[in-house]
Parts: sequence; C-alpha cells; structure tokens
Amino acid sequence: MAISARSFAEELYRVVAARHSKDHPIIGMIERGELSRDQLLGFAVQFYQLFPKIFPKPIAALYARCPDDPDIERHLLENLIEEGSGQVSGSASHRDLFLEFGKTMGLSPEDLDAAEPLPETAALLNWREILFSQRPWIEAMAAQGYALEGTAAERMKRIVRGLRDRYEIPAEGMRYWTVHIEVEDEHGSVGATAIEKFAHTEETQAAVREAVQRTLDVFWLFFDGVQRCYVDEDPTYARWREWLRAKAAVAGRVSV
Repeated sequence: MAISARSFAEELYRVVAARHSKDHPIIGMIERGELSRDQLLGFAVQFYQLFPKIFPKPIAALYARCPDDPDIERHLLENLIEEGSGQVSGSASHRDLFLEFGKTMGLSPEDLDAAEPLPETAALLNWREILFSQRPWIEAMAAQGYALEGTAAERMKRIVRGLRDRYEIPAEGMRYWTVHIEVEDEHGSVGATAIEKFAHTEETQAAVREAVQRTLDVFWLFFDGVQRCYVDEDPTYARWREWLRAKAAVAGRVSV
C-alpha cells in the first residue's frame, strides 16, 4: 500500500542517513589526516571519474527526460549551468575547479583523464548509466537527489576540514569541495520535490526505494574500493597502485 508522498520523501531521508557516504572510513581518514599524500591522490583520481570528468552530462540526461514541470525543469537547468560553467556560484565549471585541486596534488588534466577506474568505481559508473538511461525518470531523479547530490554537502564538509587543517591545501585548490557545500543542499532538495509530485503509487515507491538504496550501496562500495586499493594495498589492485606511484615519481613526491 502506498503511503503519502510526503511521508515517503521523509522515509527516504532516513534510508540515506543509515548509509550516508560521509560515514565511510575513508572520509574519516581524510578528515583526520590519516591518509598519506599519495593515498589521498588515489582517492582524488577515482573521485574524478565519478563526477568532475563526466558532469554535467548526467544532469543533462535528467533534464531531457523530465516530465512537464516548470519548477523541476528550472532547477535542473540551473544545476546544469552551474556544473558546466559555475555561473550560479560565480566560480568556474566544476570540472575546472577539480582540475585546480588536481594541480595542487601534482596531477595534470591529462593524468586525471588517463586514470583507470577501479572496479568499484566502474560499478557505480555503470549503475548510474543504467539508472539514468534505462530506468524510469523518477528513480534516477530520486537517486541523484537523495543518494548522490543529497549527500554531498555533509560529505564535503568533512573532506574540506581534512584538506584545510591536515593537508594544508590552499583555498584556491579547495574550491571544488567548498562550492559543493554551498550549492548541493539546494540541488539535492529537488529530489524530495520530485518524490512529492511523482511517487504516489505503491509500485513507484517500491522502485524508487530500491533505486535509492542500491545507489547508496554502490556509492559505499566505491569508497570500499579506494580503501582496498590504496590503504589496505590488496594485491589484486597492484596495477592501479603502480600507475599512481609512477605519477607520484614524475611529480617528485615520495610514493607510498
């Protein structure tokens, strides 16, 4: 039996709270400065694959498939413009902001683009592709609004504290992370708006619940992969570490 759309929107917030990516051990390690510089570099090159490299194309896909709803369309268009140009926040495209961060870590744009996704990173990329291109729009919108953008601000706050206080990254190099604290609460809020407007049936609510939970799980798996590869040094991931060490050597750093 379907519950009210508002009650369902609130339920999804509780689902997110139980599996929020801000609580993953990797985020805590960054906040406390427990990652070596090169382990942090490994996190950076994998995170780049998920968001800065490909955005704003996923938002464009949501916009293209959006039902006729002027408020949600306007929100998605603003999100698209901000991701692609930084016009809303008065900064730069979010990819360019991340490239600034990469530069402070000794990575060129070519390095970031050439990095191979970990299997766990690829799993999230593949799941998002299926979700945004093959599943109903409301499932993709809820997953983006709740599990991805909806978790960004709290996650970014912990990352920023670590980058600023433990790794002494200059303010210019942290703009990618700080801008997302400012804009993502608003971006994520449209997920609840979409739920209240378009998730009224039991079937739709069940599908949305599954999409949000799976996205949270696969996003958590992404951080598991970063930990297994760069922190635990699982032998299975040797080639990703070798690539990273080669880049670290070129940049003149001591590798892990």
